[in-house]
Amino acid sequence: MIGPWRKRTQKTESQSEAPASALDQNSQLTASPASIRLHDLCYQYPDGRQALDHLRLTIQAGECVALVGPNGAGKSTLLLHLNGILPGRTTGGALHSHGADDPQATSRRNPGQVWIEGLQVNTANGPQVRRMVGLVFQDPDDQLFSPTILEDVAFGPLNLGLKPAEARTLALQCLERVNLAAEAHRPPQHLSFGARKRACLAGVLACNPSILALDEPTANLDPRGRRRFIELIRSLSATKLIASHDLDMVVELCPRTILIDQGQVIADGPTRAILANEPLLSAHGLEVPLSLILEARTSSEPAEKPIMPA
Repeated sequence: MIGPWRKRTQKTESQSEAPASALDQNSQLTASPASIRLHDLCYQYPDGRQALDHLRLTIQAGECVALVGPNGAGKSTLLLHLNGILPGRTTGGALHSHGADDPQATSRRNPGQVWIEGLQVNTANGPQVRRMVGLVFQDPDDQLFSPTILEDVAFGPLNLGLKPAEARTLALQCLERVNLAAEAHRPPQHLSFGARKRACLAGVLACNPSILALDEPTANLDPRGRRRFIELIRSLSATKLIASHDLDMVVELCPRTILIDQGQVIADGPTRAILANEPLLSAHGLEVPLSLILEARTSSEPAEKPIMPA
């Protein structure tokens, strides 16, 4: 323990500890499943780069957690594992044992790698997991594909079995939540970048997920669009994991921050303690957010004396 945050070091297999919160992880998951649990998650891209390296973390229901780190740290790759978008398969087989397609992999020593609300992420559980996890991509153009945003937002509910009229009503309600109801019949390409991001969020909300994974939600937004999106995120009660370089937003929204670099958890703890630690941030390509710098200056300056009337 170093200060109020925990600095993590990787161990060899012989030194590896059991998951911190349990002696018997299977019974723990059954009794009180976390919203998100990753255990020794590894992922290697086809070019050989190790994106995730024995990564462990647990997020409880209702938490709003920031995932920070330099470019290439593995943040987006991690998010893509939460609903199985990256199962890591090539013609040569799996690049990691994501979940437990092989029954032999469900031993106590290696029970798997990713769980969502106690459900292991694997091929068999994929449809159910994807109903639980809503992913908002960094670039809305990677997510919007229908002729109008109304059709785009209704696409998910239709695939979940709603009738067209019900899906349309739900889509309009979700567009209203993100202040886009008046734009329902416009093509996505005719909207601003910020409006397209909000349309993506509406499409995710229409599927009513219990977990939201947001990749750089405020990137490339003007100040008004950024503020609007922050307030939208704040209003949502789902469990939230937010990958971002916008550290001022992180201070504002997330009580807890996880710093990762080179696919490993470096620190995990209270946001203000981690983001005020300049040596830690500098060592991993980050800077103390301006809001904390100004806050520290204000608290260290003597209070101005009031001007008294003569």
